[in-house]
Amino acid sequence: MKERFKIFGCVISLIIKDNKVLMILRKNKPDSGYYNLVGGRMEEGETVPQAIIREIQEETGLNVNKEDISVVSTLHRLCDNGNYNSIEFVTLIKNFTGMPQNLEPQFCEKLAWIDINNMPENISPYARTAIENYKNKIVFSEIDY
Repeated sequence: MKERFKIFGCVISLIIKDNKVLMILRKNKPDSGYYNLVGGRMEEGETVPQAIIREIQEETGLNVNKEDISVVSTLHRLCDNGNYNSIEFVTLIKNFTGMPQNLEPQFCEKLAWIDINNMPENISPYARTAIENYKNKIVFSEIDY
């Protein structure tokens, strides 16, 4: 019997303050040298809000409440040359407490607040798609096909 394809649930967050998005400059693969959004893979048994709260806390130290999380888009990505699929829930976070810190320096070169209307060239394709989807109110995209 053929092995079933693999699919992962992921969360990425648009943490927005003063029309700027909190982004991480990756220093390892994948996306080394590219800006990306805070987030990652969901763990077994996690809900989307639980996963995004955990990822934001782990990567930035910011605190977010479940009621301050809105799913604004979903990305379906074919990853690793088609070896697995990723369903990525794009969440909007406008309310949080704390000051962002780089808590994963082994993965992240730096954190930066970047103007949502003036993105750098070196932004990962799926982060760019997530941001454009949010700005254009697009609720679903397929990318990397």
